[in-house]
Amino acid sequence: MYGHNYAVPGTYEITIVVADRRPVFGEIVGTTKVGGEAPYLKPSALGQAVLNNEIPKIHHYYPMVDIWQVCLMPDHMHLIVRINQPLPKGKHLGIIIGAFKGGISREWWKLSKTTVSVASATESHPPLFEPNYNDHILMRDGQLENWKYYLRDNPRRYMIRREFPDLFQRTLCITIGGVRYSAFGNMLLLRQPEKHQVFFHRRTNGISTEETDFWKTESLRLASAAKSGDVLVTPGISECEKRIKNMALEQKLRLIHIQADPIGQYWKPERSRFEACAYGSLLILAPWTEDMPTFETDYDCFHYLNRLTEAICAIGHTTNVSVQGLRIAHSD
Repeated sequence: MYGHNYAVPGTYEITIVVADRRPVFGEIVGTTKVGGEAPYLKPSALGQAVLNNEIPKIHHYYPMVDIWQVCLMPDHMHLIVRINQPLPKGKHLGIIIGAFKGGISREWWKLSKTTVSVASATESHPPLFEPNYNDHILMRDGQLENWKYYLRDNPRRYMIRREFPDLFQRTLCITIGGVRYSAFGNMLLLRQPEKHQVFFHRRTNGISTEETDFWKTESLRLASAAKSGDVLVTPGISECEKRIKNMALEQKLRLIHIQADPIGQYWKPERSRFEACAYGSLLILAPWTEDMPTFETDYDCFHYLNRLTEAICAIGHTTNVSVQGLRIAHSD
């Protein structure tokens, strides 16, 4: 965060990623199936060194810093870092994380039985980590507990994606009616025969839509259709659209959610949409940013996404829907 002082007391969630997503820290074992051992990381020698040696060094060298929680995954790690007192002059969180990454890299070189000096090792080894790191400043009520839960639950989510890959398909280019999207989730929802557009203005005839008879009847119709197995399609922008979208997520009803934010190679949804993907009830679509028009107002964006929603609802079994040149097969 530009302008934030990373040397003063604060709480941070840190994410550090291995270059090329190499699974150097171990493997996730266990299962999400009932009666099986819950998923967890079985650490490699490097993973053990991180947990037993490198993480404790942070507090050793900086007694005013505590590591409140650690989640080590095969190709990345999360830390919840608490700075309790101002750091020494000239020090800040970035310096601590840089030294931490450096210590792990040296341990990696040692385990790789490298005999060259540390100074020249960078010339003979590719970097272990991607540049820099990602941080979230935990300031809002409930934010810390949400991240603690996320970190504890990470191995389970990893194993769900492995055990049910069809429910977590990702593509960076799917073309529907000439419009390019990135997508994440259950692609088969596109071929469901009954799809309903969820489209509500914020106001109808000068009053809030939530107060109209139209909202009462239409919301009941959409809920009934979804409970019978039909697919709801919406960007979930207006308040009424959000209500229907959230109802579908909570009740694991079939939903195609159109979002303006792009879906990249490592993008993944937040908890509620992740759980819906795991259940097989959600597909998330994001139109390519470079293909979207320039919007003068949020209202223009609202209508554009709803026009895309209308087109997706019109997909039939003969509609040409292609993923990187491959047509999605029809499925019941």
